[in-house]
Amino acid sequence: MDIKIVFITLITFSASSIISQELPNEFFHYKKSKILNDGGENWPSLSTFGPIRQSYNPNAINDSLNIHTRMGVIANQKAIAFYGYGHFSYKKNFYAYVYPRIVNDPSQFQRFSGIARDITRGGFSSGETDLSGIGFQNDWLIFQLGRGRQSWGSGENIQLALGEQSASYDYTLLGLDFGRIRARYFHGFLETVDRSINRYITARGVEWTNKKSIIIGLSETVIYSGNNRPIDIGYLNPISTHLEIELNDRLNALGTGSANAVWQLSIDWRPIDNVRISGNLLYDEFVLDKIQFEEGKENGKAYSAKVAFSPIKNDYHLFTLFMSTIFVGTPTFRHGSGYNNFVQRQKPLGWIYGSDGEEFSVGAHYFNRKNMIGTFTGGKRSLGDERITLRPYDQYEDYLAGPFPSGEIEEISFFTSEFQWWWKKNLSIIMHIQWESSNIHDKNTSLTMGLDMFFPKDFKL
Repeated sequence: MDIKIVFITLITFSASSIISQELPNEFFHYKKSKILNDGGENWPSLSTFGPIRQSYNPNAINDSLNIHTRMGVIANQKAIAFYGYGHFSYKKNFYAYVYPRIVNDPSQFQRFSGIARDITRGGFSSGETDLSGIGFQNDWLIFQLGRGRQSWGSGENIQLALGEQSASYDYTLLGLDFGRIRARYFHGFLETVDRSINRYITARGVEWTNKKSIIIGLSETVIYSGNNRPIDIGYLNPISTHLEIELNDRLNALGTGSANAVWQLSIDWRPIDNVRISGNLLYDEFVLDKIQFEEGKENGKAYSAKVAFSPIKNDYHLFTLFMSTIFVGTPTFRHGSGYNNFVQRQKPLGWIYGSDGEEFSVGAHYFNRKNMIGTFTGGKRSLGDERITLRPYDQYEDYLAGPFPSGEIEEISFFTSEFQWWWKKNLSIIMHIQWESSNIHDKNTSLTMGLDMFFPKDFKL
């Protein structure tokens, strides 16, 4: 997207948050909600269908057009980004939002996938709209057209197939809430690669919750692609299944090689008020036949789990300790056609390290219930040669069982810490520390200091 267009969008549609829309990861409400979730709070609205959305208020009185605007800058010693966030609401059920950014160094900003230009304008080389959309929401229905990302699974920061750090994509979303049972469906376009290969994503899921202590979710996510392939009508049915459609030749590309599906079971459990236990189990390829086992084939699988314990939880402080583990198998998220791999713009759609790896970490969160958030995480990560981040669109060779992680293994010990203090309501100070020690690469230590400053303005028409 041309940087001039993004800059005009920043001026015209800049904003702060309001009701029932997706929120930028950088915003205070987003970060606060994740810590409160791990602290065992927000349980009535907690869901396996992310990302975090601002809560819908069915009792709001809103008969006019409300426009909430924010224009801001995020800067540190390495990079700078100008951003805006615009939210428009009408008659409490209709909404629209947009979150564009222009940056001088795309590599320094999470989730940014805008293409850097050869020339710069005012020092800025790239711009993109990270989030945008229009929608309708009431107490049982969400219908949304827009751009963004989905993050499905239990727990914070342990998503497997769909995560909050992926590049954004365009999609249509349908959500249903029948109290204890919720359902979610989306269908989107990822990208066109090699000039003519169109890639799409679709997912459907259902979850049950008692809104007090447990959530159980089951979902299916599909990547499909093809040479000049249009949107497949077979996947527009929100209660269809990939296997039934594919095996009964209901696709617009016949056979079993044009799509790749994964299935996930997610569980969130709060056994006591200050403990949260989360887990996800995912299968990419099932090996069921005895002959296949005898040939040495293995299931394509992944799992993640997290335990969060809050020893300090009162009206003024929330301090949470956590422990998590992530495992993603060597062939998981790859397909016989590499265009059906779980990647977008050469980056994983889920776990940021892709596949063929595992991670164990421990850490702590602190929130003073007002204006200060701190996070500390340390652990160990093992990554193999076959991980999808190294060869995003390569197909898998076979599902034969082998060493895990594969090939030359990179062993990484790491520690990260992030501190953010909102000195004023519209000004925060950010500090980020990262240390990594690898058996392959040199040690890496970095200290980043920055700020997030914005200017809000509200209108009512």
